[in-house]
Amino acid sequence: MKKKKIDEFKEKNEGKDRIIGRPIRLNRHRLEPNREGCAELIFVGDVHLGYPTSNIEKVQAMLSYALKTGTYVICMGDWIEAGLKDSIGDSVYRQKLNPQEQMERVLEMLEPLAKKKLILGMHEGNHEMRISKLTGIDITKVMARMLDVRYLGYSCWSLFTVDHIRYSLYSTHGTSGSIMEHTKLNSVVKLGKIVSADVVAYGHTHGLASDVITRQYYDGTKNKVVEDKQYVVLTGSYLEWDDSYAQMKNYPISKVGSPKIKLFSDKKDVHFSI
Repeated sequence: MKKKKIDEFKEKNEGKDRIIGRPIRLNRHRLEPNREGCAELIFVGDVHLGYPTSNIEKVQAMLSYALKTGTYVICMGDWIEAGLKDSIGDSVYRQKLNPQEQMERVLEMLEPLAKKKLILGMHEGNHEMRISKLTGIDITKVMARMLDVRYLGYSCWSLFTVDHIRYSLYSTHGTSGSIMEHTKLNSVVKLGKIVSADVVAYGHTHGLASDVITRQYYDGTKNKVVEDKQYVVLTGSYLEWDDSYAQMKNYPISKVGSPKIKLFSDKKDVHFSI
């Protein structure tokens, strides 16, 4: 009887935020494979909803694809522009909607996916953090609770199980000030040296790129030298270049969109689509 109660407790609470006001340490999910024998996951972030050059049509198309195909989504932060009077730049005057309206629009876009349990979690971004710094209110946590999805803070570990195969993920909104694509990618490569996860996902840079790092190490349990792979990815954005601050500062033009990954169920393997 005791073991049954323990199992029931684990089933009900595993991976959930048990301490109010504190993000979860390990975001656990069991992902259902599709007909191809893999679970698909899209990282969607840096939407900056409200900014004039935010391509909401492309965001909606990506979310509609996820809803139609049963593809899982992780929200990588900076979903709203949140232009405030003390914010850097002129977004407080250029943004099309105020922060309240931006939040309501995001909730409207994400609600169908949340109801289907396809959103694996939401990260806070530095633009949402503008509101946190000014008011102490974590707008991302508010949205996560309204959608009944898991709040991942600024950074979080996740453990995904696809059939019997386990994949570890470390995802973060990021803080890099890099401008060139190769230096943006180097930011996530450096992070991969700190966290030993199968996949490391990094937002904020507005870059859209991936790489695979193959490493050798001595496995004491097998008493031999083996190889493993770490997959690193920049999770893109939805800000168009024309008439944006990127154009004003002569930053390189980045591809708009989100990366998609496939996590296979018959063997441990990861495929990226950019």
